[in-house]
Amino acid sequence: MTPIWIDHIVFVLLAAVFPIWDYFAMKKKAAQIRAGRTELRMKLYQKVIGEEWIIAIALLIGWFALGRSGAEIGLTLRGGGLAWAGYALAVAVCVGLVWQMRSVVRNPESQEKFRQQLAKLTFILPHTSKESRTFDAVSVTAGICEEIVFRGYLIAYLMAWLGSPFWAAGVVSSLVFGFAHVYQGPAGIPRTAAVGGMLALLYGLTGALWAPMVVHAVMDITSGRIAYAASRENGPERSAPELAA
Repeated sequence: MTPIWIDHIVFVLLAAVFPIWDYFAMKKKAAQIRAGRTELRMKLYQKVIGEEWIIAIALLIGWFALGRSGAEIGLTLRGGGLAWAGYALAVAVCVGLVWQMRSVVRNPESQEKFRQQLAKLTFILPHTSKESRTFDAVSVTAGICEEIVFRGYLIAYLMAWLGSPFWAAGVVSSLVFGFAHVYQGPAGIPRTAAVGGMLALLYGLTGALWAPMVVHAVMDITSGRIAYAASRENGPERSAPELAA
């Protein structure tokens, strides 16, 4: 690809405008949910699903309208030993995530540890069976749309704009991905940046977005299922005092 002016605008939106906007919007939404307006959680899920699909589809329409190839944005398949190693790694990660989920939901002590680790995110995690099902849809949406945006589009843009190799663009895109989750607090930025790095590695190995999409979705689904198991056992808003502490 050859970056044009609109690509630079998209980069600024992804790297700065959207994260800062989300930070303040999520802060307000969190306060409302913690104050008892728990019905807003479902509305937040629906809003996230709609916005992410709109952004991803708009990027893809613009991408192909400019005559760019699917291979440049990771929408193809690549063979070879390296690619198969990447897919094997993706399967191993998914198996590990499912095993962790099953272990935690069966262990009250593990659930308590999970609650402590993610206490500040309780407002956005599912507390009812309906919310849990909708959170699964959010997870699949994030797995597909965020990989198109942050791995497919952003890495291609950075490689073309900076003339950098894939690994360098992958590092920068992971940092942007981390900052995009600034609403999770200071600890959430390096954590999600590290996740972004792992997903970029899968993209680099396989040469396609399919493995990162699946791993990303499974990661979010299992986290949501663990959160639901923990909150269901202890009441919908058990950790509100912890959040205020």
